[in-house]
Amino acid sequence: MAVPFDITLPVPGGSTDAWGSAINGTLGAIKARINDEAVSRGVPLDAFAGATDDDKLTQALSYVGQQTYKPAIVLGQRSMEFKRTRQVFNGLAFTGALTGNEFRYNQRIRVSVPGSGWLDLPPGQPKGIYIGNLSFEGDSGTSFFVDRDNTGPVLWASHFENLAFNLFKHVMWGAHTAVTFSGFWDVNNSYDTPFKLWGSDNTYWTDGMLIDSPNMGSGNRYQVWLPNMSKTVVGPIFITAKSNICGLRIDGGRGVVLDGIRFDAQAQAGNPTWGSQLLITGGKLVRVRDCWFYGGMSQPDSTGHTNPAYDKGILTITGGSNIVVDGAMFSDGDGSQPNKTAAGVPHIYIGGGSKIRVRDIQASDTPIVKRASSVSAGTIATDSDVTVAVG
Repeated sequence: MAVPFDITLPVPGGSTDAWGSAINGTLGAIKARINDEAVSRGVPLDAFAGATDDDKLTQALSYVGQQTYKPAIVLGQRSMEFKRTRQVFNGLAFTGALTGNEFRYNQRIRVSVPGSGWLDLPPGQPKGIYIGNLSFEGDSGTSFFVDRDNTGPVLWASHFENLAFNLFKHVMWGAHTAVTFSGFWDVNNSYDTPFKLWGSDNTYWTDGMLIDSPNMGSGNRYQVWLPNMSKTVVGPIFITAKSNICGLRIDGGRGVVLDGIRFDAQAQAGNPTWGSQLLITGGKLVRVRDCWFYGGMSQPDSTGHTNPAYDKGILTITGGSNIVVDGAMFSDGDGSQPNKTAAGVPHIYIGGGSKIRVRDIQASDTPIVKRASSVSAGTIATDSDVTVAVG
């Protein structure tokens, strides 16, 4: 690569002048230090040769992959496009200069790999991946990461921050261990469930995220789906789930905490959530704390979901054990938003599970908690002023 900074002092009296040689030696050390600091901030994609952005990225990945201490690849403040799947390696990093956002104020990184994804994980446990401060735009056939299931590689100890994803099929489907999502995220217009994640020991979106305007078709669709996640904190985030889409689903694992999530709907635009906004089908030691719900269960018989039991309440529990719902808030609009929750809709419906505690819940009207007749009254503990009806 070209040296980003150079400085030379003319030597008085020729190259044998001891004073001049000493000065140039000092300046040489300063130059080396400045160059090292420039590389530590990353290597610009545009510093590499290539007729297309993909050609430049090939050169950049080759250069970074050969370094013992890998610099980030800096994607600049312009529009660019990538059309080839790339396999990540330990320590790979992509960064931008400013926080990513869906509105492309700072950059537009188009990713189009129909039928596949842009970044793929090698077998095993790739580690130390960093992606931050970038805005990405996909299409209906492209995933950001190549989709994986629970038998695939596991991404370890990696960090993603200040990111935007617009118009992708999926963003991440795969297994994580000790992965952190930080900073502000903006995820919009996904064509299918954007996040389907397995694993443990993760920290997701503790600084916030807006996930909005899903573009999904019929069937079982979610904004965030956790099939088997353990010892992981999620939130606070703002989830908008319209029509047949459910905001978040938990199927198993243990030790998952949903913290301060706001489950909302595009009710003012005529797009309330038809069924449940939060679905828990399994898992042990699950905590749902200080979450907000608005606009759910507008027409639960129309969702088209494979199991009608999934849409019995704004928060529906069909399985799992040691589940705590603490401080949930259920709004019917409170006079400032339309599409008031229909009378009699359960705020919480318990169709299965064991050792379930419901504490300090609030609702615009009287909180409604119901259980299926197959669930014994002793399975559920509530505050003394909350009645659990059978229905």
